Amino acid sequence: MRFHKDDRGTRYCDIFPEIGKGDINITIVEPHAAALWHRHKFQSDWQFVVKGSLKVGVCNLPQYKDEDFARYPQQMVDFIEESKKEWTNTYKPIYQKSLKNYENISIGKLTNKKVAMVFGDEPQCHWHYLSEHNANEGALFIPSGLWHGCYNYTNEPAILAYHITNKWDGSDEERVHPLKMGWNYEREVK
Repeated sequence: MRFHKDDRGTRYCDIFPEIGKGDINITIVEPHAAALWHRHKFQSDWQFVVKGSLKVGVCNLPQYKDEDFARYPQQMVDFIEESKKEWTNTYKPIYQKSLKNYENISIGKLTNKKVAMVFGDEPQCHWHYLSEHNANEGALFIPSGLWHGCYNYTNEPAILAYHITNKWDGSDEERVHPLKMGWNYEREVK
């Protein structure tokens, strides 16, 4: 079992190492903690909140506006341009293959399946509110190739159980700072 603790929470990883394919992990996400953004080329995620509530974001590209490019620092313009190329040439085909594999999975009598939304070539981010109160809807499937992460918008710790489809070794995880992605993850007060 792998164990990791930081200011965002506590992670218990590969808690059933005898399982041949993938890991089953448990993360306790501290109140108001954000664990954003990362993506994988080879593994997909199934996420399920056991206790508390999380706002889970899934996106394809950083948020940007073409008309604002002139005001962006060159480093940000370069990041956006490179992200668009990576999405088109690498990650979109990976995502589409992962989504097709998901559609072919036989899950027995489980009919309450949730999947991250369909993504095209424009920047999109879909937010999913996962909690113990809607857990009966099933786990959220996050296809490989998409940026994802979570934010605990409550005053209580949240417990996230998740399955990754490959054994974790660190080589299939790319991370980027939340501010660079540009998506507002905080909960809107209405």
